[in-house]
Amino acid sequence: MSTYLNPEKNRIPALLTLAVIGSVWGLLEMALGGFLHAIHFTYQGAVMGGLAISLMAIFMSITKKPALIPLLGVIAAAFKPFSALIFGEPVFSAYVINPAVAIIMEAVAFGAVAFIFKKAMEKHLLAQITTGFLSGALGIVLYAVIASVFGMGKWPMLDMAGKIDTIISTGWPVALAGSITLAIGYYLGKFGMPKLANFKTSYPRAYYITSAVTVVSCWVIPAVFHLGG
Repeated sequence: MSTYLNPEKNRIPALLTLAVIGSVWGLLEMALGGFLHAIHFTYQGAVMGGLAISLMAIFMSITKKPALIPLLGVIAAAFKPFSALIFGEPVFSAYVINPAVAIIMEAVAFGAVAFIFKKAMEKHLLAQITTGFLSGALGIVLYAVIASVFGMGKWPMLDMAGKIDTIISTGWPVALAGSITLAIGYYLGKFGMPKLANFKTSYPRAYYITSAVTVVSCWVIPAVFHLGG
């Protein structure tokens, strides 16, 4: 009998998966997100938002725990100070705080939408596409609300029409990217789950060591770049 059929032996630790995927997301936000911001790439939001949604979809596919997804955003957001240090920006500045809040709002939005569509996502591609689109759009809306209330960026200076226009112009590329990348991420998680479970069962020590090394490496790499720079 395949070890994947034994739920006790093959249960993937949700918190360890959270640490691994959250750290990978944070490293990508720090490095790729910081680079795209530095070169003023027009579609930075779509690229990073789509990438974030794909990683959250992988986590959702593996653990089936949407309530933990906001914690992915918290872990990823914790990497943003490294981005400021490496690219020569103040740590306690809008360069760090604004994207960190945006990352957390992305995760909150995804967790909320995924909770609603949890069962449907397991069976229907359309539900995955819908979840990706809605979570991408909702993440922008939540950030706009938080930014307007707490005076972040240009949001407090915009009237209601300006806010709606900005939400639409920045939100649709992220929503469109999310509708594609969620389906991809969910498939990757579903496809890789049996292999990951069998690896954990057959080589438990290697599984935990590899996971720990991945997490530690994600945190060490930015520190090394900062010290080396």
